[in-house]
Amino acid sequence: MAKRVTVQLEGRSILIDAVPLSREAFAPFGDVVENPRQDLHPSVAATATATHTKLPFDAIVANQGTAIKYPHVTRMENYYDQAPSGRPGVAVMNMFVCAARSLLRASHSLEDDMDNMDNMDMDMDMFPVAVLERHPFTAQTFIPLTADPTKHFLVVVAPSLPSNADPELLLLPVPNSRPADSAVKRPLPGQGLPDVHRLRAFVATTEQAVTYGAGTWHAPMVALGSAGTAVDFLVVQFANEVAVEDSLRQLSSPNSMASALESTDARNKLEDLSGVKIRPGENPYDALINACSGRPAEIQSLYSTHRVTRNSQQRDKFLSPDFKELIIDPFLLRLERPEIEPGFQDPRYCLVFWARPPEHIIKLASHLQGLLKKASPDIWLMPPQRMHMTALELAHSLTPPEIDALTTAIRPALTDITNLTYSNRARLVKPFISYDLSAFAVSFLPAAGEPVTSPPPVPPHPGHIAHPGLPDGSGGTSATDVYSYHHLRRDVFNLAKAAGVEVASRYVVPSAHITLGRYLGQDDHDTVEKRERWVKAIDQVNKWLEDEVWDMGREPVEGTEKWIGEWIVGQERGLDARSGQLWYGGGRTIMMGEGF
Repeated sequence: MAKRVTVQLEGRSILIDAVPLSREAFAPFGDVVENPRQDLHPSVAATATATHTKLPFDAIVANQGTAIKYPHVTRMENYYDQAPSGRPGVAVMNMFVCAARSLLRASHSLEDDMDNMDNMDMDMDMFPVAVLERHPFTAQTFIPLTADPTKHFLVVVAPSLPSNADPELLLLPVPNSRPADSAVKRPLPGQGLPDVHRLRAFVATTEQAVTYGAGTWHAPMVALGSAGTAVDFLVVQFANEVAVEDSLRQLSSPNSMASALESTDARNKLEDLSGVKIRPGENPYDALINACSGRPAEIQSLYSTHRVTRNSQQRDKFLSPDFKELIIDPFLLRLERPEIEPGFQDPRYCLVFWARPPEHIIKLASHLQGLLKKASPDIWLMPPQRMHMTALELAHSLTPPEIDALTTAIRPALTDITNLTYSNRARLVKPFISYDLSAFAVSFLPAAGEPVTSPPPVPPHPGHIAHPGLPDGSGGTSATDVYSYHHLRRDVFNLAKAAGVEVASRYVVPSAHITLGRYLGQDDHDTVEKRERWVKAIDQVNKWLEDEVWDMGREPVEGTEKWIGEWIVGQERGLDARSGQLWYGGGRTIMMGEGF
């Protein structure tokens, strides 16, 4: 019975015949590895050689006349020397055990491409293909580890569209040329997306291996057979573990294009190190407040425990003899170095509430950036005008329509949420550099009775709102510090939930921080001496902060700067409801609350 495959594309289904796999038909996409003369026994080949009879594919007799050697049946392509990261590819062999998959019957309801419907046998078998992928810098060979004649596998490939088919699409970096001595004659496929209208499908036997040429678009391996069976494959290729250089996937339409980039969060999980456990279903910020009975000193202590413990863990990672590498943010790397992937745009859209630092905190944070830049010149620094602290993340890594729907839902509550800091003055103190393998930040602790050092609110200030340190007695710190930054986060969470929006934050940890920068390369940290210098620099900055900035209300020594390390959240500006591509301080403001 005939087999067909269908690719879902923009609401249509394109159907094609799947034909038996052959070397000639598959040549534009790669190689088929099989015995070219199953009728030719080695003993016969030895006789043929003795009589100077030419064997197919320039075969030679080997193993003392007991074997036939067909040389160069496929070529292993390795173009990682042209990869933007400069990281070399190494040969790898993986085993895939592929469960047999069932083919569908064409009689189910389907909106088909009418150009392919002529003379269609409605009883034929079909298989839906939802994903195509490519490996731009390496060939990839699938070798079945069985010769069971009852088992088959489906090979689905597509040529590339011209690279300029849509300049707005995210294009994968590819090699520009083959080495002069390369025996591979196929042209490199270029940067374009798969041309699904010229997609081809083949049915292979388990006596055939297949090599996808470098950059060839193909479906993930599809084993065919009865339910509960599987086909084992040995997969041979090169790889360098840089996701976008090893693989790219194209989903059901060009709008689903997504480089196989991995967020630093996936490799650098943020866990709560305060020791507080959150019960399922509760407001996650209530757990810490309840554990401390709302007492400011205890809340501050748990925030301090989290950041000190985490810094200690990260210090050990930097100085460990098993240190491998920093975690480089692949999205930021492409935005800062567009030559890596021309046209790249961050596909992750978010919806958040930010606290914007006042001028004196921006001044301090910029100074800290300068100190760290001396220790590591190649770091990326957050621009001062983009500095922020995330009070609550509603959603991340969504599409613009999804963010738009959430914005519509939360909009009636925006005035109350963004103005929350106007009537509730949460105070942060004791700045400190926190760091890990992917980024570094200046973090703060909720206040617990420390002297007030911030500039006073801009007059006139309403007398009914308690503000830390006001001389009228309405805002003594013993009263105002009872409402902490953690209480503020709790209340923003509650208001969002009351508006009917499910909060989907990446993490809920006791941390109040402004990201200062990230790493863009390994060079500043590729030896133990460099890493020791980096850790020492952070320790020195933290010692300076503790000695010269923490709780310091006094005037500085003549000729020196006055640094203020206290931040009353909402000073100058209220909370910033913001959406868009926000990871590095971008996006747009939906509504900004009133400052004081």
